Amino acid sequence: MNALRRQGWLLTTVLLMVSACTPAPEPRLRVGTIPWPGYEPLFLGRELGLFPSQRVHLVEYVSSAQVVRAFRNGAIDAMTASLEEVLLFEQLGHEPQVVLVLDGSNGADCVMARPEVDGLAGLEGRRIGSEDSTLGLYMLSRVLEKSGLKREDVRLDIQPLETHVEAYQRGALDAVVTFEPYCRRLADVGARRLFDSSNIPGEIVDVLIVRKQFIEAHPEQVDALLRGWFATLAWARKHPQESASRMARRLGMDAQRFSEALSGIHLMDERDQHAQLTGAPPRLQESIERLGDMLRRHELLSERPSATRILNASPLLRVAP
Repeated sequence: MNALRRQGWLLTTVLLMVSACTPAPEPRLRVGTIPWPGYEPLFLGRELGLFPSQRVHLVEYVSSAQVVRAFRNGAIDAMTASLEEVLLFEQLGHEPQVVLVLDGSNGADCVMARPEVDGLAGLEGRRIGSEDSTLGLYMLSRVLEKSGLKREDVRLDIQPLETHVEAYQRGALDAVVTFEPYCRRLADVGARRLFDSSNIPGEIVDVLIVRKQFIEAHPEQVDALLRGWFATLAWARKHPQESASRMARRLGMDAQRFSEALSGIHLMDERDQHAQLTGAPPRLQESIERLGDMLRRHELLSERPSATRILNASPLLRVAP
């Protein structure tokens, strides 16, 4: 072996040894989400640099159906979700764990209808649009229950969220099951609010779920997400006008309209988190059991969900003991 080859062999050997000793980079927590005022603090925190980019990566989807599909397929490790969707994931064996309660809806989820629809009973025989999501079906089931109607009494039209306003405008839908900012967009084209989540207080809760396997393997990334959420809410409380303006811009709204939409949403701070996840029993456990029974009655779930398997307060207790 000549000197040149020997030097090349030694260099290759050293590089292989160095690469073998270098640990693989930690994966980022990929968080899937959709446009919704209650989720906007995540993007505000990213804009402010409060979510470390080397640990948390936000992935935005257009609709709930898309983000649900991404979670099922393993394209993301975590997602923002309504509690109804979490119960379905748990039943399917995806091992979702709630580590953060993001918000409670108090009017921001709605059923918008044509002005001539006379109350909930007036939905009989009407074409009702909804996206393909557990939340949409749950809202519709609660509307039907309160109106005395049955599923076969209405004509359900499942279509993507982003098509609802246009479908309503051209007369293809008589009512729409949706949420902000689409409630206000439909109001802008003449629809009126027939029903919303303020009529079912405490039932519509949004949470952040992470796969159990990811939490166990990479707790630091999950902790970074929680720290960023709390830091963002603290910043927003100190700068309410600027925070509303920044979050509104991303959703294509002005600050006033965004603030009005947000008025129907309660964002959960550290005190709320402890009540929801660590109480005796946790407040969210009561919600899970109530929703589970309701979804089973409407044949959306086949088994009673387990709050013990779903709730994980460990990240919260590490970040905000």
